Amino acid sequence: MTGDAMVLLLFDRHHPCWDDEAVALMGEDPGSLKRLCDEGLLKRNETIYSLTPRGMEVFKEYCSQSFCESVPGESPDNSYGQAYLLWRTKFKNLLDQSFTARWGVKEFHVDTYLEYAPALPKEELYHIDHPPHVTWTYDSHPAVERMKEDFPILGLKARDSTPPSLEAIESWHSKNEVVKGSLYVDLLLLNRCDFAYYMHHPKHPNDVLGLVNADRFYCFRTLPPFDQSCKKYIDIIGKIHLFLLNQRRLYIPGYVDVDSADQDSLNWVVWVVDTEKEAISMHGLLAPMGESLIGPAHPMDVWVISLEALRSVEKKYELIYDLFPNVAHPIVRSI
Repeated sequence: MTGDAMVLLLFDRHHPCWDDEAVALMGEDPGSLKRLCDEGLLKRNETIYSLTPRGMEVFKEYCSQSFCESVPGESPDNSYGQAYLLWRTKFKNLLDQSFTARWGVKEFHVDTYLEYAPALPKEELYHIDHPPHVTWTYDSHPAVERMKEDFPILGLKARDSTPPSLEAIESWHSKNEVVKGSLYVDLLLLNRCDFAYYMHHPKHPNDVLGLVNADRFYCFRTLPPFDQSCKKYIDIIGKIHLFLLNQRRLYIPGYVDVDSADQDSLNWVVWVVDTEKEAISMHGLLAPMGESLIGPAHPMDVWVISLEALRSVEKKYELIYDLFPNVAHPIVRSI
């Protein structure tokens, strides 16, 4: 298969928009983009390329010839949507190429929604005290109190009991009139260390997202001016709180904070910005809130990382746990 064909196959359903830099990051020739455009297989909006209808058909032909199950990507019509999808692809590739994950496996998930309950308005989720301090009012909400009463066993002790089935959990929500919400994650990285050791462990019946035996990095894009979106950031962190609360008590109790070998399993919220100047600004906004950001969801971490810092990585780090302390900024750490 030619180099141009390999570039065309980059335009799958999860990565429908590319530019010169993104293609170069994959080790391919950016010149392929113009050639494919000249052939009518790609169309161009300023610097962003996407598949034409003919390009989609050729994409399918290449997949058929190489026994590949990829689906061609459909680009949104608007420039904002294209720019976002291009950003997401660049971030994923920069992060992927910054560490090797020796002895492990990296799983990148896009278009992921985290389901949580109860779905609460901001005024019932938290409030901010002065000086900057977050009080998580959701923790005493009647629906959360009922959840704690009905599913009281946490941690390793929970492994001694049979967890409720997905059907039983759904019934509990219905019986108690607990409304669910969902949170969109720009990129979810599941980092599995010592993959060969864990691959023989049976899958947990309630582990829909594959969280067991993985460290989870919930990555969210954020844009300046940051101070105008402070409540939005806390709202997102609060929804992660509720997601983890549900996983710890209902879905995979005993496997959220430790894995099958009783090793720590991480849950990190990662804010992603473009420049180091922005990273310092974002850190300065949230860091004064300290431990109050994680509160009852402890243990979890909150970090900020920039594309600029990822671009500066010349030699891959061995592990993501080496990468972050060297290129990212910890807002609050718990482990």
